Amino acid sequence: MKAIRFLFCLCLGMAVCATVIAAEPGFVVSTGPGQQARGVQLGAPELKLSLKDATALALEHNINLEVSRLGLAGSEQGFRATTGIFDFLLNAEAGVSYSESPATNELVGAAVALQRGRRFDLYLSKAIPTGGSFAIGWANTRSSTNSTFYFLNPAYNSGLTFSLSQSLLRGFGTDVTRAQIEVARRSKDISRVQFEQVVITTVQAVESAYWNLIYAIDNLKVKQHSLKLAQELLDQTRTRVRIGTSAPIDIVQSEATVASREVDIIVAENQVENAADLLKDLMGFENPEDWKSRIVPTDSLEATTTSANLDQSIAEALQRRPDLRQMELETEINQINVLSARNAVLPQLDLGLNYGFAGVGGTQTIVDPNTGQVIGAIPGGWDDALSQISKRDFNQWSAGLSFSYPLGNTAARATLAERRFALASAKQNTALTQQRIILEVRDAVRGLDASAKGIAAAVKARELAERNLDAEQKKYANGMSTAFQVVKIQDDLASAQAAELQARVYYRQAEAVYRTAVGSLLDSIGVAIRDEGQTKEPHTGLTDVGWLKYSHFAKGEASAPASGQ
Repeated sequence: MKAIRFLFCLCLGMAVCATVIAAEPGFVVSTGPGQQARGVQLGAPELKLSLKDATALALEHNINLEVSRLGLAGSEQGFRATTGIFDFLLNAEAGVSYSESPATNELVGAAVALQRGRRFDLYLSKAIPTGGSFAIGWANTRSSTNSTFYFLNPAYNSGLTFSLSQSLLRGFGTDVTRAQIEVARRSKDISRVQFEQVVITTVQAVESAYWNLIYAIDNLKVKQHSLKLAQELLDQTRTRVRIGTSAPIDIVQSEATVASREVDIIVAENQVENAADLLKDLMGFENPEDWKSRIVPTDSLEATTTSANLDQSIAEALQRRPDLRQMELETEINQINVLSARNAVLPQLDLGLNYGFAGVGGTQTIVDPNTGQVIGAIPGGWDDALSQISKRDFNQWSAGLSFSYPLGNTAARATLAERRFALASAKQNTALTQQRIILEVRDAVRGLDASAKGIAAAVKARELAERNLDAEQKKYANGMSTAFQVVKIQDDLASAQAAELQARVYYRQAEAVYRTAVGSLLDSIGVAIRDEGQTKEPHTGLTDVGWLKYSHFAKGEASAPASGQ
């Protein structure tokens, strides 16, 4: 029994591991910058590559991906910067003063009045999400004079104040105050979508370049085979001329055919190099030595053709396409802008509250009430003022409302109208994107079906061309045909072989185009994008309280998407 249980657990563990391994993506593309090292050697004298290998190299080293990563990192920091409006602000001020002025009356208490002062103030303030701010202030002054009429000299004044200001109309609401944060959040999300689009474009370009390289190599083989046939025909013609069954002029025609096909080989070889360079560029080759690599593709153009359901493909595309997600994010940005502009039309009505404590201390002068002469002093200082504050001996408070409204309010109303037009335009662009996606999917489905049918037709045409050439060569061997006719049919065969290769390439590329059109290209080859460096917003208090949002009271177009969505 123990052995049976052990085997059962072993099999179960292997099955779970197999499932996990199967679920893991083939490629993981990180959004964090700094993933690439410039100038890394990637090539080899002979570089054997499958499509999967080429895709992996491109996803690791394509420079456009790193540029897009840097843009995404920049937008991430842009979002982080907007959250700084809720950071605490610490402000400290210090100063000294001195003044002399001649007395103009006996109440000055000295012939020449001398005033000396020092001050030190400390404030801590912070904006709050509802559209207001609060502050804590601590003010301290020291003053001294030569006047005989001051009870405290030097005198120390200290005060602790708490203040709160809150917008009640214009500027009210967590969604209005956080508007720039939410715009920056969606701008960051747009950069993320654009990075995904760059990955998709890169993968599709690599697939297309890889199949084009295989086509160029196989097409070169077709040209080489055509040259071989032409040389064989030239040898046969020379033999026939030597034995007198053909005219000497036939040799000229056969030699011209050989020369023409040698030119075709030169062109085909150049096409191979061009196709290889394009693939190297997509794979991120930088080192000059890498560009000398000879790429040997290991995959084949042979493929099992499939068909696609049009309705399901359109539904999937409208659900998954990143460009449609980008348009939806841009619409949300415009909705937020309309909300802010709608709020800016309102009058300015602000509530202000202040509460605090005051304290005074210093050296107290004792004066004889009969003679007016100074007879002594009671020492004191700043600690007396602080003691009065701590005991809350002297409190003070104030409350008030301030109202302002520009007559006509032209600027705010015009801005609101402009934002409404921008929102309407964004919605139309979303509809236009949906229309374009449907068009692209329909075209991709037709292209997939047409290219599949094209392979079958091209294969049949090539088989018939081979049979036709075989028959014509037999006729030529029996003196029933001419070299001109054989050359023409050889050309027909070469064209049919090239057409078959092209049809297979078209189908492979049509597959990539279809998967791109429906938004499933990355999933189909196991590419996953891993988000890194996500900034966690430090200030999210009160954002979920419905009645603190301006959109809670506004209707229709003023409604904005929920925070953080």
